[in-house]
Amino acid sequence: MLKRAEFFLALRYLKPERSAVGVITVISIIGVSLGVAVLMIVLAVMTGFTDLMKEKIIDTQAHVQVRSTVYGAFRSPYKYVDMIEKLGGRAFPVIAAPALMQFQRRLEPSIFVMGADSEDLSKSVDLKDVVKSGEFNLGRNEIAISTTMAARWMIGVGDKILLHSPRKLTNMVKISDSGKVELNENNPVYLPMEFTVKALYSFNKSDFDRSVVFVPLDDAAKLFELRAGYATAVFGYFKDPYNLDSELAALNRELKGTSMRAMSWEETNSALLGVLAVEKRMMFFLLIFIVLVAAFSITNTLITSVYKKTKEIGILKALGATDGACMRIFVYQGMFVGIIGTICGTLLGYLVLYFRNDILEFGSRITGQDLFPKEFYFFDGLPAKIITSDVVLICVAAIILCTLGAVIPALRAAKLDPAKALRYE
Repeated sequence: MLKRAEFFLALRYLKPERSAVGVITVISIIGVSLGVAVLMIVLAVMTGFTDLMKEKIIDTQAHVQVRSTVYGAFRSPYKYVDMIEKLGGRAFPVIAAPALMQFQRRLEPSIFVMGADSEDLSKSVDLKDVVKSGEFNLGRNEIAISTTMAARWMIGVGDKILLHSPRKLTNMVKISDSGKVELNENNPVYLPMEFTVKALYSFNKSDFDRSVVFVPLDDAAKLFELRAGYATAVFGYFKDPYNLDSELAALNRELKGTSMRAMSWEETNSALLGVLAVEKRMMFFLLIFIVLVAAFSITNTLITSVYKKTKEIGILKALGATDGACMRIFVYQGMFVGIIGTICGTLLGYLVLYFRNDILEFGSRITGQDLFPKEFYFFDGLPAKIITSDVVLICVAAIILCTLGAVIPALRAAKLDPAKALRYE
């Protein structure tokens, strides 16, 4: 019965009053709400960013890549294709290397050429939503470029572009022992390869769309002066790209003793994924201090409340209330503030996340600046994914901190002498 009275009194003391204590209580609840909302929003955005980054990596990279650890190119790539297909995957050889792209008199140095047969590529990558114009079935001297490149260079399907091999360019000159640069007369003058734009694509990943072009495998071999039957990598695709441990282990057992090695997309992008994971943990660690500050404001509120209700505490003790009962009243009050603030903060977090892109667009219009430039963040919109375990962790941490913030004033209330409390009041 007494415990029920403690809950009742704790709830009674939470009712808004026209006094400084009531205002501070409301401010404390707002502080907890904002702290919970900010934590929830940041962790959801970080999770969404990481998950969408993984999806885009899987869309634009092979699940497994078999490469030589010694040489840039290797022969007989189809025996590694067979290894991957025996494990239930799909695979094809690839020639991938940097090149220079020329359209009329303009030159783009940071182009990455991906040479692969269109039929093999279409079996492993879903190209339906990727192709924006033209057809991806590339024939001899045909090329697929991104819509980003097309817009920047004002290129359309059917236009002609040139690709320069860096190796051929460097062979045009020679450097003498004295450091003088001269024309290499022993090397014949070469012509760049001409390609017709057959398709425009977009993976909605700006760093990939900005730099990668696709050409047939044989054309890539000719461009980079590789022998017939050579490749720079074998790309493998499996049903579950998030669980490749067994397939990767089996491949590397087959490759043991050779110069070849199989790597998953997670290994290839381990630095980026590691940074994202560390950033999420650091964000939680730093932003939990917002809730901690709100907990200190609860401490301040309840200390003021204890002094204001000294007479009531004295009466309760005179009627037989124990020190523990008086202490629990104020601990419950801090817990209730934490619960109310957590509920409001969670609702606010969901609301902001739901309208996040509208808020960004409004902010961009007000400031006149793009608050989420896709050329830096690789995505067209702000990603977010709410993880239930993250929300539970935030809510539990907020309620615990707010409850602990009430301990000091609760101890003060428990130590009050009823005779002195009633005498001075």
